Amino acid sequence: MSGLPRIITRLPIRKASTNAQDANAIWKEVNRLGSEGKWDSINNMPKMFLFGKAKRETYAAYRAINHKTDVWSSSPYGQFAKAIFRLVMLAAGIKAGCLAYELIVPEEKRLHYKYRAKHGHHGDEHGHH
Repeated sequence: MSGLPRIITRLPIRKASTNAQDANAIWKEVNRLGSEGKWDSINNMPKMFLFGKAKRETYAAYRAINHKTDVWSSSPYGQFAKAIFRLVMLAAGIKAGCLAYELIVPEEKRLHYKYRAKHGHHGDEHGHH
């Protein structure tokens, strides 16, 4: 009976070590991709401009370690896309504001220099040389 408690205590440890090996498998894959030049180790994401099988491998590894559901964070270069999206939205907002200004504000108010009253001192005959 003295051997039974030792076996019971070993089972959870062995189970935990197999899960730890499975958890480390993804990092071994990341190390392999890094040694092949497919992984950006500074930003911990796939390198840019990968195509075909290399892209599928690196993105699969990235999805395995990244569990964020945000559309900008789920993609490796989502932050760049987010910045470009915000710049486009800023330009579209400015353009929409200008169009709304032209539609809402009357032309006489917008172009008050064009429609200002002539005071006579801007005529052709000035009296100066």
